Amino acid sequence: MTQRTLPSSGGVFALAVSAFLALLLLLAGACGPPRPLTPEVSYDYFCARCHGDDGTGDPKAVRLNPKLDLLTSEMIRSGDREQLRQRIVQGEGSMPGFEDKLEPREVDELVTYTLERFGPAAAANPGADRP
Repeated sequence: MTQRTLPSSGGVFALAVSAFLALLLLLAGACGPPRPLTPEVSYDYFCARCHGDDGTGDPKAVRLNPKLDLLTSEMIRSGDREQLRQRIVQGEGSMPGFEDKLEPREVDELVTYTLERFGPAAAANPGADRP
């Protein structure tokens, strides 16, 4: 007759912790914005909470950090694609970088979207439909 041994309480605990961590990793992969990630979804998901839907930012926050207002941002107004791309990827100050959340193509599309929506052409035509 074969005798079975039960795992020690430490083994059961380690198994439960391992299962819990595996579940967390699985759920973390399911979190995030819906894919495929369009520039509109990228802006809504990553940018709008600070810069606002209309690019002007929350008025209270803008008083503390005027750079939140994209409509008055010198970087946006100059149309500097490379500087904007670097800011999105690396972040600066209180703005986090999104290198680990956006693919290079998605960053490029977000740069184009942001400049078209809030950049010099948008400022010249304030009543025009925006993307």
